This record gives sequence, structure tokens and C-alpha cells, in this order.
Amino acid sequence: MRRNTLTGQLWAEFFGTVILVLLGNGVVANFAYATRLGAGGYDWTTITLGWAFAVVVAVYIAGGITGAHLNPAVTMAAIVRGSINATTGLMYIVVQVLGGIFSGFLVHMLYLGNFVKDGYKNVFHTAPAAGYENLVFTQYFSEILGTFILVLAIYAVVDNVRNVGPGANLWPFMVGMVVLSIGLSLGGPTGYAINPARDFGPRLYASLFVAGSTGTFDGAYFLVPIIGPLIGGPLGALFYDFLVKPFLPAPDEPEPEPRGADVAHQPA
Repeated sequence: MRRNTLTGQLWAEFFGTVILVLLGNGVVANFAYATRLGAGGYDWTTITLGWAFAVVVAVYIAGGITGAHLNPAVTMAAIVRGSINATTGLMYIVVQVLGGIFSGFLVHMLYLGNFVKDGYKNVFHTAPAAGYENLVFTQYFSEILGTFILVLAIYAVVDNVRNVGPGANLWPFMVGMVVLSIGLSLGGPTGYAINPARDFGPRLYASLFVAGSTGTFDGAYFLVPIIGPLIGGPLGALFYDFLVKPFLPAPDEPEPEPRGADVAHQPA
């Protein structure tokens, strides 16, 4: 018998977030310390692929219990739509952040020798990248837009009733591919946090426990990967509900024929 209790849901959100951020920040650590392939052996593509498959693994683990929010922006979107009550949603967000903190600890322990030998390198949280005109507007817009696309695409991917969602149990893989696309196309300016727990949790851990991480909360940038996703996520869900879903066929309607089908049926 399945025991889908609130405790089980909170555990799934905590542990799923741990797996997500452990694998994601783990690939960043490989990039930063380049321990296996040497300097230049890893690049931005490595990071985007690592984060994409981190999402796939985490969603497969937690998806059957909660749908695998693993992201306060996704949970906030569900609260705004009314598909989860606010109290439960806020508890999800708390355990997601705790999962981010614990994953920071795991990454720190895994690469502790590198931190001691080579000094502190930021593998825990996002930051503006050199080479971009990182105006405050650009930073917030990057996180809002990236999270908007994330949540909009998630709602499309999981909509097997009306939309053309993937068959069988491939939806977690497709969510990972959405994250890959966002990272490759939109992730440059800020590092595409698109998830407050993924950024704030490890950032808090680093600021408290990792030597050399001074300045983690200097300035107001740390608010960007919190506020931006919490705006973009609900906007993406509402966009799907009001500007995509109403134009899809109802569940009991036949699917429209492909374009040109009327021509094909014309008599010779």
C-alpha cells in the first residue's frame, strides 16, 4: 500500500533537492578544480549537461511522491494556481532549502582536499559572469525569464491529457532537457539558478562553514536568484493556464488532423 503522507512528501522534497544540488554543484566542482581532465578539461557545456541530468535523476527519485517540485519557484507556482495549499507549499519550500544546505555540506566534504590544497572556489552558488553587461535589470530579467520558461515547459511536458506530453515515464528526462536548453541559451549572465533553494541553501552553508567564502552575502545580488525565480515561476504557470491550455483540444475531443490532411482527402 502506498503511504503518501505529508511526512513522506516532505522527505521526498528534501531528499530530491539534496540529489539535485549535490549532482549539480558536483559538476561545478569538477569544472572549478579540473581534477581529472586538467585545466580546461571541463567547460560550460559540461556544467549544463551535469545540471540537466541532475534534474533527471532527482525528478525520477521524487516524482512519484510529490511530482518533484524540488524548487520553491515551482512550489510557488502551484500555490498561486491553487493546486497545493499554502501551508503545505511553504513546508515544501522550507525542506527544499534545507536540502540545498545539506547538499552544500556533501559537496564540501567530497572536495574537501581540494578546498584545503587549492583554496576556496565558488562551487556553491551562482554569480554574475564576466563578459556580460550585468545591469541589475539584466540579472533579474535573466532569472525571471529563465524560470518562466522552466515552469511553462514543465506544465506543457506533464500535460498528457491535452498536450503532446511524452509517453511512458519520460517526462522527468524531458524536464532535464528543458533545463539543458535554458542553461545553453539563457544561463550566461547569472548562471541560471532558476531555483532559490539551489542557490540560497548552498550559499548559506558556504558562508557559515567553508573557509575563504567571505563575501558570499556582500551586496544585494544574493536576492536575484531568490526574487527572480519566485516571480518567473508563477508567471510561467499562469501563462500556460490562460494562454496555452485554453487553445488545446478538450480531453474528449479528437485530435486535430495534421495540416494538409483536408487536401489529402480530396478526390483525385
